Amino acid sequence: MPGYTYKGLGWLTLALFATQVSAQDGSQIAQNRARGEEINNGTNPTLLTSTAGIQYQYNQINPDLNAGLFEMFYRIPFGPTKNMAFEFTLPYADGAFDDSYDLGDVSFKFMHVVDVNERRGIAYTAEYFFDTAGRPELGYGEDVLELSAFYAFFQEGGNIFAPAIVQTIGLEGKDQLGNEINRTTIDFYYVPKLANPKFFVTFDPALSYDWDTDEGFGSLQVTFGMLTGRALGGDGQVFIKPGIYAGGNRPVDFSVQIGYKILNF
Repeated sequence: MPGYTYKGLGWLTLALFATQVSAQDGSQIAQNRARGEEINNGTNPTLLTSTAGIQYQYNQINPDLNAGLFEMFYRIPFGPTKNMAFEFTLPYADGAFDDSYDLGDVSFKFMHVVDVNERRGIAYTAEYFFDTAGRPELGYGEDVLELSAFYAFFQEGGNIFAPAIVQTIGLEGKDQLGNEINRTTIDFYYVPKLANPKFFVTFDPALSYDWDTDEGFGSLQVTFGMLTGRALGGDGQVFIKPGIYAGGNRPVDFSVQIGYKILNF
């Protein structure tokens, strides 16, 4: 992701706590369970579904600096088996030294699930970040292409382990700091199957290496989510994702993301 970071969670936190859990949700989950149908909460990376939402992330860069990012996103699957999707993300960010918000790097992502069966799934993605940031510190400073591929293991009991490799490449040679963007990330995404389908949790440890600076860092993000009932023809969901980072080249010390999604509309 671009190097913007995030500030000011109050308004969205209040909005999320104000979201009421619909009584219809409980009955819908019960009906799906009775029919033996899986509840699609968006945690299976090979199950592409229509998705729209907003999210806000706060990043603590160091003890003295922090900044924020607000994003709106929309995903639409397509193809005879809905095994492909396009996703559009519109970011607004503030910087560590400037609290005013401005446009970040708009991105467009293509996803393709190549093959999937009961035991495993194979997919790749390609995301293009356009150099649209209103200020240099709010984006990459150049157009960037990010390619990824993952292999999902569907384990006995319903757990999912989906390791991925991600390559982030700058397309114009140098960023605003004079560095080449050339980073490899190994991601170890894991979703345990919870007894109550209304709730979910994901674990996302990752290792990143910057080939230009010959430095790396590690991170761990954990998502806690809950279905909130039917909304606008889909399934509402709230989530919170804290993250910690380690290593001399880490972009931030820690982060917290909260958001609201509507899926399956």
